[in-house]
Amino acid sequence: SSLSATEDNYGNWHASLAMTRIEANISWEQSLVQYFMMKSPLFALLLLCIAKFDFAEAFATQKSHLQHHNSKTAGRISSLSATEEKNTDKEDKFSFQQRIESVKTAAVGAISGGIAATPFIGFHDIPLYGTATWEFDTDMGSLQSALFAIVYRYCVREEDDNEMLNMGVVGAFVVVRTLSRVRVPEYCTAVPLTCGSPLSYFDWNMIQQLALNGLESAALFGAAAVAMEFAYKKEFISKFPN
Repeated sequence: SSLSATEDNYGNWHASLAMTRIEANISWEQSLVQYFMMKSPLFALLLLCIAKFDFAEAFATQKSHLQHHNSKTAGRISSLSATEEKNTDKEDKFSFQQRIESVKTAAVGAISGGIAATPFIGFHDIPLYGTATWEFDTDMGSLQSALFAIVYRYCVREEDDNEMLNMGVVGAFVVVRTLSRVRVPEYCTAVPLTCGSPLSYFDWNMIQQLALNGLESAALFGAAAVAMEFAYKKEFISKFPN
């Protein structure tokens, strides 16, 4: 009878553990769905801004063409004025159109990087810190990805086909974000910094932080870089001129 009771207790414990795992999976899926539902107005607003700036860009281009046409019909007064008009027609690196491209770049970076990094950040944050920290880190990651996309556009310019340059920009952001998110445990001693095995300076806790944060950063900035290259090919965003 005691053996039968032990088996029953074991069976109940096993069933309880299975139910706990199922509830944890459901909680994770519900949190993910709720996050995207909560952030959907932000994504819609970003897309609206892109459409608005596309309209403004078309209006500015049409106005520029009209002015150019009127200047041609009016004729050239002198060779000096013709030279000045030709220089004016050249694309200004800091014109209103370039500002529009920067806004579109930031929107593409924020959306692509934020979506790609969301599950990786959740895998790291939710078990250790909870969903509130996960939401905050994902929002900050979207902001970081937007800034990365703007810098990426300024670095990888027209006629730049060097893949090492692209990888270097992504790698620099990944390294900086990864190292800045490592937290030294309280049990470490200073001068010199000693935390324990396996490397004394870095213990297993810090190495785990490096691995998880590096995975997040690679997904965040890598996805933004891929989205930028796709936008270049589709001519949705123009490369910054040399």
